[in-house]
Parts: sequence; C-alpha cells; structure tokens
Amino acid sequence: MFFRNLIGIKPAIFLINLNKKNISTSDAFFWRTDSGYSTIFKFSDLLSLYLNENLKEVEILFYDKFNNFLKSKKITNINLNNKLIIDSSFLNGLKDYGIFYIFHKSKNQINSIIRNSCYTGYSYKNSLPSFVHGNLVTSLKSFDGSFSKFGIMGASKFKKNRYMIQNYHNFDKTEIAIMNPTQNTLEININNRKIILKSCNSKILDIGEEKTISIISKCYLLRPVIFNYENN
Repeated sequence: MFFRNLIGIKPAIFLINLNKKNISTSDAFFWRTDSGYSTIFKFSDLLSLYLNENLKEVEILFYDKFNNFLKSKKITNINLNNKLIIDSSFLNGLKDYGIFYIFHKSKNQINSIIRNSCYTGYSYKNSLPSFVHGNLVTSLKSFDGSFSKFGIMGASKFKKNRYMIQNYHNFDKTEIAIMNPTQNTLEININNRKIILKSCNSKILDIGEEKTISIISKCYLLRPVIFNYENN
C-alpha cells in the first residue's frame, strides 16, 4: 500500500490491513458546541445486530480541533439504536468543535472487521437537527483494546488530488468542516485559500456564498461536512 500510494498507481484509499480481524473501525465525526450548536449522535449495536455478540459495549473518544484528547465515554448495555447529546455541558463548558470516534468492544474472536458510519445531527440555536452520515473512515481499534491506529486515510507523496463540490443554491452562508484524516501534515488549498492541518486536526471555514468549492490536497479522499445557512 505504501508504494502504491507513493507512485499513485492503484492507490489504497484506506490504510487497513484486511488480514487482521476483530477490529472496530470508525469514521471521524464532527462535534460542534460553538455558535449555539449542539450535536446529536445516533449509533447502532452492530455486533449484536450482525454477529450475535452480547457484550453490548462501546467507547467514544473525543478530541478538540488540535487533536488534543478531551474525554472518553464508555457506554454499556447499549440498545439496538442509541442516542448521545453532545453540548457544551457534556464537554465541561467547552464551546468549540472537534472530532470524535466510536469503537465497539468484544471478548470473542469473531474474525470480522466492522465500520461505524453512524449519523450525526447538528442543531443550530435549538432548531431541528440536520443529520449527516459518516464519510471518512479514519481510525481503528481492536475489540480487546490491545492496539489502535488513527489517521488511516491514504495520501500521495507527489500527486495532488482535487475534490469538487457544487453548492448551487441561494444560501446566505456556507461553512465547511474539514479534517486531516492522514498521518501526515497536509497542505490544503480551498478556493485558493491555503491551510495547513496536522494529522487528525480539524477546521471549520466560512466560505460565504461561493457556489463551487475546490479542495486540493495530497489526500486521496478529502470530503468535508457542509453547513448551509438560510434565514439564520
């Protein structure tokens, strides 16, 4: 995978060793408590649903936008469908944004790899939340917690990749939430604005009313979460 990504021929989008099993992989989910936001996270008991596992336990890890660890939350006896409210009180008064990950736990050897691409909702000033699906698998952890890895998205050594977004609606304002899902520092060009993001760091950018968003970086898949505003 290293050499394929180095030369850009049949690149590996995700740096996951599929020969290893008993692994829980997680997308990187944005949390927001800034500007009147609260975050609603919905997740499922995947191991029970698909593999008849009865442990019913997950661990959710929270990081700030600079990838500093904030807290972990272990939840036992989860249901088939679960909801977690992430507001400033949940994060000890912090009004900011960052990333979190979810990992399932198991004591059994089930010889499988699972991925959590759950739904994250964002409520702006107590409005109805808008939900988005996870879009970047970024981390993994063994079911028994013996090893973990973050920043598992592939990147090229030389080639730059362009990710284009069409946003042809009459919104008053658009923000994009973007994170570096690789293990390297990324130079990212967004509509001719250059930003530098260290591994697993995140940033929210106000791009005003621009209708087309061009994201250029060496990451093979750099998809943001888009926040469109209309009438506050």
